[in-house]
Amino acid sequence: MAEPPDGVTVAEPERRPGRMSVGERAARRKRLVHGRDRFSSLVRVLQAGREIPLAPRRRRRLGLPADLTWNPIGTKLVLLVAVALLVVVGIKLGGDWLREGSIVTWAGPTADVTSGERLNSCPAADGLASVDTYPNWLRYGGRLYLRTDTTRPGLIDGVAYLDSGYHLDNVRLVLLENTPDGRSRQEVMLWSQGAMAGYIYRVAPGC
Repeated sequence: MAEPPDGVTVAEPERRPGRMSVGERAARRKRLVHGRDRFSSLVRVLQAGREIPLAPRRRRRLGLPADLTWNPIGTKLVLLVAVALLVVVGIKLGGDWLREGSIVTWAGPTADVTSGERLNSCPAADGLASVDTYPNWLRYGGRLYLRTDTTRPGLIDGVAYLDSGYHLDNVRLVLLENTPDGRSRQEVMLWSQGAMAGYIYRVAPGC
């Protein structure tokens, strides 16, 4: 392109309204990059003016992990299980309390055979730990027997182990004929039918 003659001023080409020059765009980019919102501005510049929508941050509740969502069905199931456990524990505790304070009469020829867990007139009976099926004390033939830790084979053979005729559900009162204490009725045995062994009960002194 030829240079204009001396003394002649050439007007600069007219720019279209709204269009920035290369220098203006560079200055604007520099301001955006070094401005307060540097990261978001840089993203907008790199995307040629298209702003990337950012997902809102999820708020944490009660210090739980951010990805833990509330599950109403699971909560109901947990509550139902907790209620069921409380009911079972309540029934068990209530049953144990009733059992400890009750006196049971055995079925048999007479109604004078009884048993229980606790006995106010015999502190030794109160000190025994409870065992399922077998009571802590037994009253038979005018004597009070306490459960011992000794066991004998569970059977009734009609010779060494005699059936007394008394029973409480599946537990039977067995008379022993193969030991001196058994023959003198210082010891008897309670045996739950089907069990491998039965517990020996001995006369409680002082009760």
